[in-house]
Amino acid sequence: MAVLDGIDTIVVLMFENRSFDHLLGHLSLEDPQSEVDGLRNPDTNPRYANVYENMVYRPFLIHDEAAVITHDPPHGRGYVATQMAKRGNKFRMSGFVKAYVEYSQHVTSQSPVMGYFDSNGAWMSSFLARNFCVCDRWFTPLPADTQPNRLMAFTGHTLIEDTGDRLLPYREHVFDWMERRNIRWRVYCDGLPFFALFGRFPEVIGPRFRPVDKLDEDMLREPASEAPQVIFIEPRYFDYFWSDVPANCNHPLALLSNGELYLHRIYSALTLNPAKWARTMFIVTYDEHGGFFDHVPPLPISSPPPPGAQYTEGFSTTGPRVPGLIATPWVQPGKVFHGHVDHTSILQLIAEKFGSGPEDYSSFVNARRHQGIVSLAEALDSQPAQRPVPQRAAQPGSPLHAGKRPPKQPNERAFNMAAQELRQHQGPAALSKFPFLADLPPMP
Repeated sequence: MAVLDGIDTIVVLMFENRSFDHLLGHLSLEDPQSEVDGLRNPDTNPRYANVYENMVYRPFLIHDEAAVITHDPPHGRGYVATQMAKRGNKFRMSGFVKAYVEYSQHVTSQSPVMGYFDSNGAWMSSFLARNFCVCDRWFTPLPADTQPNRLMAFTGHTLIEDTGDRLLPYREHVFDWMERRNIRWRVYCDGLPFFALFGRFPEVIGPRFRPVDKLDEDMLREPASEAPQVIFIEPRYFDYFWSDVPANCNHPLALLSNGELYLHRIYSALTLNPAKWARTMFIVTYDEHGGFFDHVPPLPISSPPPPGAQYTEGFSTTGPRVPGLIATPWVQPGKVFHGHVDHTSILQLIAEKFGSGPEDYSSFVNARRHQGIVSLAEALDSQPAQRPVPQRAAQPGSPLHAGKRPPKQPNERAFNMAAQELRQHQGPAALSKFPFLADLPPMP
């Protein structure tokens, strides 16, 4: 795609566990003329009704997240099937409350999974949507939870169907694809990166992984000829069960306010150097919907188990929609992109920019492309918007956080395993790069 000649740097920030309607559905409520397929008439629209034990649950505005979201909603494969509520050949998207109550045994008059944020709660996401591009047909690749969908994002396939307390098996990583083509890449992380779960420990302590505190300086001063061409930004994950520092990944019970501040921090760093920003494409999305309501049915995308898979039943659809934002001068302000995309659309984009085309990534990604998943390059315009870089003042976050706790969830135990192995195999180098590993408790 010719317009990609105007892009030098692709930046990807993947948050955790929020759905499109939950985070960005307010765009069509606050602007009824908006093209965004978000929420409309939530108090009466029959498409949104979730019925459980003869009670009708509808979307409602979240004013105090800490008081409303007190449990992590379910989002494993079986629960996602309940949420999407297939009847015959149609998905009614009406089982979110049912899945939540069955999982949490927690019943309230307003179910947390039906809550949504407005432009005050999701202030930075809303700012980027209004000033750049929102993708309202971005689906999580699989109707499953964190690890399978992050594997899809960074390898194009998954050998597992659920999140477990293990290092992640895979056939080839996006890092390997870029290495073969001499693409300069880097990871900026706020703590232990999720990429540690791939077991690539020498890489994680190497020069390509940097603390996010270095991002400002690198954007300002690093020569373009030495700067990375692909950047992955990692938040501080809620799965750091041994830390008292608030998480900013947006995984419940981490508060959205801290994630919005982190998003503001990253955008502010990327726009410090106007010349670099003019040739940057900043992509923001979520690994999966986290069990929160969304009204749009999944796409019929078939994903059979790849060779070596640890499961036998393939996937016949995507998962629900997740927030998708593209911030770059190469989109017109307030653009709404309706193309069907998922996390493998990022891999198509990388292949289109740095390879021979969007089909140059892998056979797994091509299989999805042939079923209608397109490259994110299609969201770009032919000419950049000629305007000053939009700015937004930061809105204070909340000091509330979960604090240290036993590692109960599978991904928390997986982080523990990765951290233990990183410390054991890389020794002083790991402690030098990640000093917080010194406080890591022993495996239970």
